[in-house]
Amino acid sequence: MVESKRQPTKLVAFFWLLRLERSAMVALITGASAFAAGAGPTRSLWMTLAGWCLAVGGFSLDFYADRDLDVKGPRSQIRHNPLADGSLSPLTGLAFSVAFIAASFIATLATAPTALLPWGITLAVIIGLALHLFETPLARALTLGLLQALYVLMGAAAGRLNLGLGLLAAMFFFAMFGGRGMIDIRDFAQDEVSRMQTLPRRYGVKRTAQFTAVCLLISYALSLAAYFTGEFSSIYLYLDLVFIVVGLVCAWLFVTRPSPRLANVLTLVFMMGAGSLICLAMVLGSV
Repeated sequence: MVESKRQPTKLVAFFWLLRLERSAMVALITGASAFAAGAGPTRSLWMTLAGWCLAVGGFSLDFYADRDLDVKGPRSQIRHNPLADGSLSPLTGLAFSVAFIAASFIATLATAPTALLPWGITLAVIIGLALHLFETPLARALTLGLLQALYVLMGAAAGRLNLGLGLLAAMFFFAMFGGRGMIDIRDFAQDEVSRMQTLPRRYGVKRTAQFTAVCLLISYALSLAAYFTGEFSSIYLYLDLVFIVVGLVCAWLFVTRPSPRLANVLTLVFMMGAGSLICLAMVLGSV
């Protein structure tokens, strides 16, 4: 007897479109950058909302663009696409994306009109990714790193952009630029079957791990350099040192024994744990 696969409810499907495991981090980056730029608690919260809505709109647009690729096969095992399994119609997903992007635009315009420049560049990159304009492994890694840096600049535009925040924007760029290699190694088995072009498939697992480690080292150096600009208090330094020490240990483990299993664990550490810690350092170091 063949057991049928239960289709998710529409409520669950809408929840998937939010991509909270990623959009929440974007919200933290945008809000922490705004607060560190002196935007104040209220404006920072509004920029947090603006960043989150833009991220949700972008991720759901990605679901819409990749709905045909995610219907079945190895890609469907990597991520659940509610627009590909029939939980929601593609037009509903597109409307969902446009609504969140519009909400982000309104929140940004009302809170910090000067932030519309990085907001617009961010949206252009998001649309380019949805149109598959950056499909080579390095191009995709570059654009994902650029998005992280742009969210920092978007938040900072609500206050006063300074050298420290500029260095942190570069830090987030290199962290995500290298982090893409870790994600690709995590999904290496599925990508081999689907023949998707990724960093480890193009350059090998070992070289990709080395590339990731170098990018992470650069990001740690930039995070420390941001303190010496004088824009942050000693609280930032203490938290940043924890961020660097944990990161160095993880980078050493990854470069010496790269594997999909280790990459899966470290992805959670870097994307959520380390990202949240440096955002906390930005906020508390600016109080």
